[in-house]
Amino acid sequence: MNDFRRHTLLALLLFFCGPISAAEWANWRGPERNGVSRETDLPDDVEDVLWKKDDVSCRSTPIVMNDKVYIVSRIGEGANEQERVVCMNAKTGDLIWEHRFGIFFTPIVSVRLGWTVPFGDPETGNVYAHGTQGLLFCFDGETGEVKWQKSLTEEFGRITGYGGRVTSPIVEGELVIISMISSNWGAHGGGGVRFLAFDKNNGEMVWWNTTGIRPSNTYRCIPVVTTINEQRILISGAGDGNLHAFQVNTGKKIWSFEFGNGAMNPSPVVDGTRLYAAHGEEIPGRATVGRVACLDISSSEPKITWEHDGIEFKYPSPLLYQENLFLPDRQGRLYCFDATTGERLWRAKFGRNCTGSPTYGDGKIYLSSVHGYFHILDATDNGKRLSRKRFQPADPKFDVEVQGSAAIANGCVFFGTTEEFYCLGKYQQVDVRVPPQPAIPPANPAGKPAQLQVIPTEVNLTAGQRVDFRAKLFDTNGQFIKTTPVDLRLAAMKAGPGLGEGVTLPILKGEIEGTRFTAPEISGGQSGTLLATAGNLQASVRVRQVPAFPYSEDFESTGSGLIPGGWTNTQLRYVTTKLDDGNTVLMKTARIAVPFYRQWYGFIGTPDMAGYTISADVMGEQVRDNLPNMGVTAHRYILQLVGNEQKLRVSAWDAMPRVAKETHFDWEPDTWYRLKMTVSTDTEHTHVLGKAWKKGDTEPSDWNLNLIDENPNLTGPPGVYGSALGIQPPKTGTPIYYDNISVE
Repeated sequence: MNDFRRHTLLALLLFFCGPISAAEWANWRGPERNGVSRETDLPDDVEDVLWKKDDVSCRSTPIVMNDKVYIVSRIGEGANEQERVVCMNAKTGDLIWEHRFGIFFTPIVSVRLGWTVPFGDPETGNVYAHGTQGLLFCFDGETGEVKWQKSLTEEFGRITGYGGRVTSPIVEGELVIISMISSNWGAHGGGGVRFLAFDKNNGEMVWWNTTGIRPSNTYRCIPVVTTINEQRILISGAGDGNLHAFQVNTGKKIWSFEFGNGAMNPSPVVDGTRLYAAHGEEIPGRATVGRVACLDISSSEPKITWEHDGIEFKYPSPLLYQENLFLPDRQGRLYCFDATTGERLWRAKFGRNCTGSPTYGDGKIYLSSVHGYFHILDATDNGKRLSRKRFQPADPKFDVEVQGSAAIANGCVFFGTTEEFYCLGKYQQVDVRVPPQPAIPPANPAGKPAQLQVIPTEVNLTAGQRVDFRAKLFDTNGQFIKTTPVDLRLAAMKAGPGLGEGVTLPILKGEIEGTRFTAPEISGGQSGTLLATAGNLQASVRVRQVPAFPYSEDFESTGSGLIPGGWTNTQLRYVTTKLDDGNTVLMKTARIAVPFYRQWYGFIGTPDMAGYTISADVMGEQVRDNLPNMGVTAHRYILQLVGNEQKLRVSAWDAMPRVAKETHFDWEPDTWYRLKMTVSTDTEHTHVLGKAWKKGDTEPSDWNLNLIDENPNLTGPPGVYGSALGIQPPKTGTPIYYDNISVE
């Protein structure tokens, strides 16, 4: 089926259908994306347990699709600690499949793992999930087979986020869309909120865009999608305190609305042209913290119709049912507002602080609170408590937490605690009618082309690799018109922030044959753009070619103030500089104190690399009483000289050394040392070997460290690692220098 017919049939199906049957909960807010289930005969007692799983825990929200429950969760302790996606039988709780994956390149600690929500796609049966380390998966929902995956951190510069605030994907039409703070390369090398849309079937990047506003914090807002003025739009909060709207099909930004300072964590809820949003940070221009508001989004300039400030709605998202808007605050109080006027109808104390969002069904509100409680409240009687339970820990030294939201499907309520997973009620096939969602405008072959889209719009290539591009035309509202041929050519590109004002990167090398680009057989890497033209419309494609291996870099030909071609995650955090002795080296900057600037990874290769050795010269300066931590990475392990502790350490997941080996190693500031690291895998284990010695001395014959990992990272790009300490703005911290990097 061609693109036009597929777009048209999907749009017509959704446009003309009446109320639909939906007894599943394939996304975190249910079939209407507002936290509402229209089922009846739902449980009103937390003790009405159909089944529970003692070996499955959950900090986030489950989804239910095709009689299966899916969650993202933490598993294991110490060397066995990982994240996993779990699939269970919704009727019995029996495990159907699970997929485990390691934690790496993140400052997030154990208690903040597994906070993302999977997203199910009933059309394909696929399930999409995002891990704390930045892996974005597409699973076959039946078998657990990984159909494709992306490493958002290593490929696209995702900033992992401290505090556990990691975003979750959504599926809309043919796209999987996710947002993140990233520091990539070129125009996106400076750090900002970036939305990425991938083809849900093969993982190709279809479009990207940014908010254009610098974020001040990490966030976990999950977007919503609706149709306004014949535009299918995605609306989301971000780490910049704003709400943003983009066209779903093209990524074109429609509007931004300043809502508060800091992060927007609650997801908005949309009803027609009304949008409800909440916030738990400071309000611009006011001496208040926290806000809930209704916005009129019928035009490209949203306007507030009513609002209340001074109430801290930190994490939970609003629940909208009929004309009632429910929302819990940080003090454990549930508010009910008239959704039209904003009048506060009632407020009920239910418990303590909560991070999960309320879920409605059968006149009841299901709500968790962090300190181990699950509540069932009467939505028709001012939030009267019907039932609650506090879950007790197996080990009294630890508290049980209930942090996610409940899911409702086929007569049951599903939720997890940090120790167990529960299903309440009686499982039964239900047929419920859900009001039709806002119609998706059909494709318009007679429309006037206003936007050109080239797919894939960003690629990571190796020497000699080929990529074939295709192009689509859309009208000004983002409605698909048709596919189109394009003229493709090499183009110049501005370097972006951190690389000098007005600096232009070298034009890409490579061969173009029609719409095919072949990366050249060169030893070094490169980054740049291709320009596609169709009539009077143009679109660019971002191309990163990683260096060929074996690889060596002494930075002498890089150019002062730049970074080597094909590297990513380095811009603004690393820069080449000339030392007093005339030697050009790479320097880890030490200006900004926030964690995702102070501690940073720079990547040279691709996530699928394996079986190599990396070596590098490193040197650190002492600032006040601090020495930096500096090292290299391979296979997602870190070998580093730990300055203030005077140690040589190899580890996985530096924030929580799941596995680590270290030895005392005296090293001095302003002195070059050589680091060497290699990773090998046998049938049962992975061996990570590391050594260090003073530059100019003979390389030791023995390895200083030998780490054995029974849950290994089998692949991962080589790179550099640096943690600059002692930053006290406006004073800088401890600079780190790298030279003579070798990968073989």
